[in-house]
Amino acid sequence: MDRRGEITVFLAMILVSVCALLCGLVESARTAGARCSQRMAVNASMDSLMSQYHRKLWREYRILGLEYEEAEGLEREMEGFLKGCLKGKNWYPMIIEGAQVRDLAALTEGNGRYMEQEILEYMKYGLAGVVWDALTEKEAESLLKSCKEGDSVSRISELYSVHTKEAVRLEHKLEDINVRLEAQTEEWERGRDCLEELDGDRFIAHARNIIKELENLPRLVDAYEKQADQLSGNLKESRKRFEEEQKELGEGIRAALEDEIRQYESYVSAGGERRKAIAELKVLSSARIQWIEGVMQDAEAVIEYVDGWEPEDEDDELEEELWEPVSSMWSEYGILSLGVEFGVKDKETEGILKKIRDLVSRGLMELVLPEGTVISGEKIELEAAPSKGRGAGKETDPKGGDQPAGSGFSGGDARGMFRSGSSDSRWISGVRSLVDRLLIGEYALRFFRTFEKEMPEDTLYELEYILQGKERDKDNLAGVLTLLTAVRQGLNLVHILSDSEKRQEARMLAMVIVGASGFMPLVPVVSFFIMTVWALGEALLDVRNLLNKEKVPLFKTREEWNLGLEGLLDIGRSNVLGDKEPAEAGGKGRGTDYKGYLRMLILAGYATEMVYRMMDVMQMNIRRSQPGFRLERCACMVDMEVKVSGKHVFLAAGLWKSQDGSGGLRYDTNMEVSGSYLEGK
Repeated sequence: MDRRGEITVFLAMILVSVCALLCGLVESARTAGARCSQRMAVNASMDSLMSQYHRKLWREYRILGLEYEEAEGLEREMEGFLKGCLKGKNWYPMIIEGAQVRDLAALTEGNGRYMEQEILEYMKYGLAGVVWDALTEKEAESLLKSCKEGDSVSRISELYSVHTKEAVRLEHKLEDINVRLEAQTEEWERGRDCLEELDGDRFIAHARNIIKELENLPRLVDAYEKQADQLSGNLKESRKRFEEEQKELGEGIRAALEDEIRQYESYVSAGGERRKAIAELKVLSSARIQWIEGVMQDAEAVIEYVDGWEPEDEDDELEEELWEPVSSMWSEYGILSLGVEFGVKDKETEGILKKIRDLVSRGLMELVLPEGTVISGEKIELEAAPSKGRGAGKETDPKGGDQPAGSGFSGGDARGMFRSGSSDSRWISGVRSLVDRLLIGEYALRFFRTFEKEMPEDTLYELEYILQGKERDKDNLAGVLTLLTAVRQGLNLVHILSDSEKRQEARMLAMVIVGASGFMPLVPVVSFFIMTVWALGEALLDVRNLLNKEKVPLFKTREEWNLGLEGLLDIGRSNVLGDKEPAEAGGKGRGTDYKGYLRMLILAGYATEMVYRMMDVMQMNIRRSQPGFRLERCACMVDMEVKVSGKHVFLAAGLWKSQDGSGGLRYDTNMEVSGSYLEGK
């Protein structure tokens, strides 16, 4: 039967179109699901990669770091995790084309900010409540202010203690001049005696000795004037330094120091009249020399005449008459004298006070360390330390190359923070907010060792190294003790200047040293030196008490003061600190312990160097069990680009089958993924 098939063909074409539409819709939905599955797989793989953080670094220091040898190793690990996620046979068939590290940040990079951020995140969310119970932000501000004030007072007192020494040396110059003048007087008296004995030759010898003494005077006067000019110039420079330091001082202590500084300037001003009198000695000595030479000529004429007598002409009465004019002239000699008060009368006490300062410069640790302490002799290995490596000064390319960092760090000494007599910015501000510095300091106190009387074997003074950064453990401890002594000396001097009784005691001792008839403007100068040494002696006791695990108040009351002036002099005589007095040092437990003072040093002197030294200690301790460990190979952030290829399931056969035998059309997806231990990264 002859029939036409238009309807059949039409329906077949409609069916094919409907099937194509349905397959396209289903494939579109499947592709969207595939992309979502790919993203989930990539994110899960990155999470798996970052979960391989270094376990010991976390257990001991609560720092997250992904250890790696090279960026290619991380890429292979990422691909391995992806294969596990994509190997299931389902509606989303995919294959991994590759993973590539686009960016990578190590803990040592970023000029320390990455390590800082990890520390802060742990402290804020892990121990914030405990930290704030220990020290509030307001207390931290007060502590920082007190620390700065104590340090400023210490620096100012150090400056003017040097000026006290200069003033005493100036008085010694006058003593040198006076020695010559006294020798002149003694020689004149001997010459007079020789004339009475009619001994012309000996008289001439003594007259020549007087001339020698007088010839030395101009040189000694010039030396005195040079020393006086130098002191005057140094005081002007110190005045400028004091004005720069005033912003760190409270109103009361500023006024007290201003009063003491004016006394130094008054000493120089009052010395102006003395300088005029002393300068005249050069002119007067020249005139005296000419006068003596004239008398010597007359004496030589008499000697020549007497030597020419014949034996029968000798007549004692005649010889006496010949010497009478010479004796008369000699008695009219105007003996030169200073005519001013000068010098230090009690040199023994002065020497004792100087000796105390010398003791500190020669061996502070021997004075303050508890009896029986064995000082660590360890040397810190810094060859591969983060503070010395490229992470401190360069940014690291993820493929292993180096490129210049935005801001470098040279490592070096942390004495930019605390250096005795420093004219630099010992207090570094603006590196972090006060709260951040407080948290980082608290972290350091909790995770790093500090001085103990008995240290376990192979352990270091870790906190002391973080503050000082020296290679020898002993030097780090010595440096910290020097800082503590300086701060305590400044705070103790604040107390003395605020205590009228102690100031009066210092003045009375100064009067004893200078002498009741001494140059009175010198008394307040010596008095300030006594107060400075007194504050130092008390500081030595404070540091010793801190090392004995006792507490010392930041600002002491009169009852909490331990050292009297007699006890201070005993230290100078015996070269050792005396026994603690019956009252407990530090006010029976009131105050701050050794770690608390270290917290203060970290808070006040915080800088990037400290963060890198923390990394040094972390790396050094972990290397004891893992010799090849390096923090610069611990990533805190990894950015990757992952390329994944998918296959069209509903468009994989028939006319659309690929000509290369791959089984269907493929599509590539490039995804970027980031893994970080840092908040907000």
